[in-house]
Order: sequence, then structure tokens, then C-alpha cells
Amino acid sequence: MELLPGVHQIPVNYKGRPLQLYLLRFGEESMLMDCGDAGVPAKDILPYFEKIGFDPRRLTYVMLTHPDADHVGGVYAIREAAPQARFLCGTLDREQIETPEALADIRGRAHYYWHGIGMDDAKRDAFIANVGGPGKRLAIARTFNGGEKLQIGPREMEILHVPGHSQGHLGVYLSWENAAIIGDAVHGTANRFLDGNAAFACTYMWIDAYLGTIDRLQAIKLDRLYSCHWPNCENRAAVDAFLNESRAYALKAEAVILETVRAAGEEGLTLKDVCIRAKSGLGDWPGERDLTTASMACGHLQRLVDAGLLRRDEARPTRYFAQPAWTGLR
Repeated sequence: MELLPGVHQIPVNYKGRPLQLYLLRFGEESMLMDCGDAGVPAKDILPYFEKIGFDPRRLTYVMLTHPDADHVGGVYAIREAAPQARFLCGTLDREQIETPEALADIRGRAHYYWHGIGMDDAKRDAFIANVGGPGKRLAIARTFNGGEKLQIGPREMEILHVPGHSQGHLGVYLSWENAAIIGDAVHGTANRFLDGNAAFACTYMWIDAYLGTIDRLQAIKLDRLYSCHWPNCENRAAVDAFLNESRAYALKAEAVILETVRAAGEEGLTLKDVCIRAKSGLGDWPGERDLTTASMACGHLQRLVDAGLLRRDEARPTRYFAQPAWTGLR
């Protein structure tokens, strides 16, 4: 589990999908990257600490790479086990991470008001209970915008801003290993089960930022790349293959979504329609997870609207229509 000297990967079977968390230990200081959901600390993180003889009361930092329940839902359990630890996150993600209510309303209901996709009020209450409970607040010691240095014992690492899946998404660059740990910043062609079959769609949301993240990571010419849900890339060829595949998929997905809306003609399509009708060109995940495509599809639809290739109405649910001719931007 020690991938590199001082870099531990904690494997989690998360609902049949892989979830890798990271513990960095250099000298007398340390940092845990992400906490899993509310059950993961007791089931996976703290037993791993015990296995390697690490006392959680010596944990220096907890970096929360982005605001998803499977990454931040366990923060209050970790805070209880390691009350001295200082919590870190991206500046643009801070509000969503600070309280369970904000995580539900901003992240969890991103597509609820305009598209009717996501948690209703009853599911919202259950979600909040599962990520710490109502009324909780996490004290964030420091936020990052990317490019800062963080000293952990004798090692100084660079903070990476790798947006696209979230706006403030963070990673770290370990220059002495020419390696990066990037959480969920890059998605390949799907989120997958442990057996490799597709579980649900990629869930990046901001397309230009996502493509920019892929380009910036590729420009570093990394020798190793580690994420939370995708296989380890242990050499430069593997890194390039994963990044190239991820970029190509996003560009293909946009073309598929554009053609899907064009094929609908004057009736247009809702986001829910796009998730279902574009599926054959996007992936082969189980039908009950089709609406998880909403994050990716909504991002591409927004980008196509901004490019003047589609238009949308102000109804709820919003409908998208192909522009018969490009008329410029406004």
C-alpha cells in the first residue's frame, strides 16, 4: 500500500467501485487526502492507520480535494479521531464543504431547480443525515487556488488547481517523484465497477476547465499519476494514454450531445431526455444510473449554448434546441 516512500494508498471497496484515499507521511508531519463517506473512516481509514502503526492524533492535515459525499462525508468522523488535524480545501469549493446543508443544496441539487434531476426534499434530509447531520460546520484552516507550496515535514509539494469536476478541485504535485495525486480531476471514459464494467457516466461539469486541467497535467510530463477511482498510471506512457483517452472522450461526448439535440428537431430536449437519448453514443452503464449523465451533459449543453450552436428556454424543466443557423454571439 506504500506506493512511494511516504505515500500510502488506502484502497476502499465503495459500493462495488474502487475508491483510493491517500496518506502522505514525511518526517513528523502527515496529510490525509479525502475521507470517504461517513462510514469509510471506521471501516477503512482508521484500520489502515492501525495496521501501519500510525496514530490519528498525529495527523497534521486533511486535504479535501472536492465536495462529493464519498470524499467529504467522513470529515466529522476524522475530526473526532484526529481533533488536532487542520482541514484544507479549494477556495471555490469551501462553501460546499463547510456544512452538510451546503453540500446537499449546491452540489447535490445542482440540476434540481432547472431540470428536476436530483434529490427531492425527503432525499435531501436523508443525504444531510448521512454526511454529518444538520447543523454541523467544519472549520477550514486554509484554502488554496493552485500554485501554492505546502510543507509536510522535510518535503515541499505544490498545490494543483485541477478544476472541471468541481470548480475548486485540488491535487498535489510531488516534484521529487514527478508524480501527481489528483482525486477525481480526470475521468477516463466512465466511472467503473471493480470488475472494470461501467457503473455510470463521467461526472465532470465545467468543460473548458476540465479540458484545461487535462492539458496542464499533460504539460508537466508526469511519470506517475494517481487518482481516486481510476487505475494507477505508473509511467509516462500510461499517464499520456489516460489523459489522451479522457480528452478524446469529452470531445466525442460533446459531438454526440449536439447531434442528439439536432435530431430532436423543433421539439427540443430536456436534460433528462439528453441523458437517455444520447446514451448509446456515450457509454454502457446500467439503465438505473442513466441520469448520472446529467453533470457531464449539462456542462456540454451549456458550452454549446455559449458557442451559439444551441439555445435554451427559461421553462422548468429547461429545453434545449438546435440553432438552425449560427448567428454569432451575444
